[in-house]
Amino acid sequence: MEVRVNARKRQVVDDDDIDLVYRFKVLLPNGTSIGLTVRDPNPEISFEDFISLVKDEYFLARKQYESMRQKRHVNWKGGRFYAEDVNGIKIRNTIKFENFKPHKCHILLLHDVLGGSADTFENMWDLTPDTDLLKELPEEYTFETALADLIDNSLQAVWSNSKNDRRLISVNIIDDRISVFDTGPGMDGSDENSIVKWGKMGASLHRFSKGQAIGGKPPYLRPFFGMFGYGGPIASMHLGRHALVSSKTKGSRKVYTLHLKREALLSGSGSELTWRTDGGMRDPLEEEIGESRHGSFTKDELHISVTRTV
Repeated sequence: MEVRVNARKRQVVDDDDIDLVYRFKVLLPNGTSIGLTVRDPNPEISFEDFISLVKDEYFLARKQYESMRQKRHVNWKGGRFYAEDVNGIKIRNTIKFENFKPHKCHILLLHDVLGGSADTFENMWDLTPDTDLLKELPEEYTFETALADLIDNSLQAVWSNSKNDRRLISVNIIDDRISVFDTGPGMDGSDENSIVKWGKMGASLHRFSKGQAIGGKPPYLRPFFGMFGYGGPIASMHLGRHALVSSKTKGSRKVYTLHLKREALLSGSGSELTWRTDGGMRDPLEEEIGESRHGSFTKDELHISVTRTV
């Protein structure tokens, strides 16, 4: 859920008077997340006032989403909060809007000194597809085709690496788990490189070429990628019921995660087709750093539905 706030508290807001719009995704200490939009603000706002806006939106969201009511309470009265941006810069006194690009979404992690913080955040990513795409879902998908589509995504990723960057694709199939790792450019939380594009149907830049991809005439891999242009989400949900995607770009300090769960998507979809899924940020693992010394990668870990012999 997202709230839009006029920071100058005008009685009437005319769209023509709004010059700047700042969007924030605030990750809360209890593992929930809220969206906040501030329109035409003053140059800065006190951190206390910013927390007040976040608090108001949090309670509005709790009324709408039952799952949020099941989370532990945030200690709004006694909590000692500070915010941290994706570069690790801590904010304690004021929110200075000159430090944020307008019309972009900025992720802020809210810490409670007394209560700690979470690693995974509910409804962090919006994967709602265009309605027309649901009419195009593939019927001839198989286990092998879905796995090939994931590998094809990785081939597409490493193909764009510079000559000095490592081009590695690693596939591991052990019991009921599949892991696909590549050292491509990776994804983060920015609008341009958002990990949402991995999980959102139709976000692939190569959907227009789907008729000339796998299933057409060889060579399959260049310049056309992806059998259907849906890539990660369709392939992952065909293979299993749960996928964890972890990705990092060269410019990001953190690894961004997206949790794709079939049951959660189905239960969250309805007439309005709102699909939201959990996500988070973490430090890169030593193994990940060792495999991708240039600093970017994507890893897709799947729990497959049925044990198969491959």
